[in-house]
Parts: sequence; C-alpha cells; structure tokens
Amino acid sequence: MSELKMSILYLGYIGCQYFRLVECSDASRLYRSPITAILIQHSVLGNILYDTGNSPYHRTEYGQAINQIYPVREFIPIEDALKQRGLTCADIDMLILSHLHFDHVGGLKYFAGTKGIKNIIVAEDELLSACRSVYTGESGAYVKSLFDVDGAVYKTITGEVHLADDITLFVQKSHTPGVIGMRLNTKSKGNIIVTSDTVYTRESYEKQLPPGGNINKTKSEFFDNLDRLKDMQTTYHAELFFGHDYDQALVWKNIGIIQ
Repeated sequence: MSELKMSILYLGYIGCQYFRLVECSDASRLYRSPITAILIQHSVLGNILYDTGNSPYHRTEYGQAINQIYPVREFIPIEDALKQRGLTCADIDMLILSHLHFDHVGGLKYFAGTKGIKNIIVAEDELLSACRSVYTGESGAYVKSLFDVDGAVYKTITGEVHLADDITLFVQKSHTPGVIGMRLNTKSKGNIIVTSDTVYTRESYEKQLPPGGNINKTKSEFFDNLDRLKDMQTTYHAELFFGHDYDQALVWKNIGIIQ
C-alpha cells in the first residue's frame, strides 16, 4: 500500500475583477486570485508537482492584455516554495500541468535540465488546443514561451488515469478543452478532489455560479462539469480544493503537510 503526503504551495496572487471568476453584477469588485501548486510526496512515484505558478518574467512575457486584466500583484517563485519544503526543482520526479494557461505553467522554465522536465503529464486535448492557439495568433491565456521550454517532454492523457492506488487524474472539458483534475486518497482527510480552474471558488461551487465574461465557451460546459464533480464528491465523500479560492488557499497552506 503506497503512502502520500500533500502540501499546498502558495505562490502569490493575481489581481482581477471578481466577475471573471464568479458571475456577479458588480463589475467593480476586485479580487485576489491566489496562485498555488500542489506538492505530492509519494512512497512509490517520488516527488510530484501539480502546476508551477507564474513566470518570473511576467511583466514582459505575458503581453499587454494579460497584464492589464490579470496583473501579477505578488510573485513567489516555485523554487522558493519548494525550498520551504526542503526540496529543489531537481528533486521533482514528475510534473502534472492542470492546463497550459500562463498562471499554471509559468514556472516550468525553472525545471529546465531536470528529470521533471522530461516527465510532464498534460491532457492531450489541452496540448493540441494550446499549440493551435499560439500558432494561429489566438493565444488568449496561452503563452508559447511558457510551455515550449527546452527539453520538455509531454506525456498526454485522456479520460481517467490511475497513477497509483491513491492518485487518480481525470480530464475535464470545461474552462479549456482539457483541464486535469485530481483525486487524492489521504489518511487524515480521506479523498480530496482538486478541481483546478473548472471551478474557481467555493462560492461558485455551492451557489452554482459560472465565471462571468467569456472564459468558458458556453455556460453549459461549466454546469455539466459541475454535475460531474458533485457526483464524484458524493461517491468518494470527498473534500474539494478549488482553483483560485483565496481564503481556502491560505487555510490549506497553513495546514502544512496533509497525510
């Protein structure tokens, strides 16, 4: 029987209008959108990192539109967050990228030349979508230099994949064509479901509020995936960790290691 330890790594926050994350009528309401990564220390698979945060060159690398709508207000490099756990980027055996938007893949450059860069898991439809977007000039939240890192080797998945008896990945088709969610089976908290950006906050989940704006192609994809997550939560009696919930991110960061 394998064992795992899970830690939430806090990597700063982005400032944005709240309606972009959760549909609301007050367009002036501002929000601190937390940036996190998840460290999994696994007895069989080694050190696994889910997401990498923002780029250290975000002011020049992201472009005008992203910097205006989603400015990085606090930046903590992934290497610094790992150092607090006694690790370096070279200690990571596997990288899982929930999706390839700038605030999840921006720290990938820190892993250049490491074993982790040659063992990156991403959803097949997500990789195709990101490449199509940047090569057709419709990049949106995709930035080519962030995921086109020297030496990067991507291993694509579809559907549901069991990495171990206590780690299951599942591909969601909401927010982008391939967002990897994750279910972890822990001793102290039982099952934890990581939604990534298909559901940004607890309020969005509990009140069934999709993001505002045009981040999702249709609202139906949000609701379809929400129903799926609710079924999973019931089936596995799981607690959910949301994509950009500031209060939750700070609470779980302060918990430290979850076993």
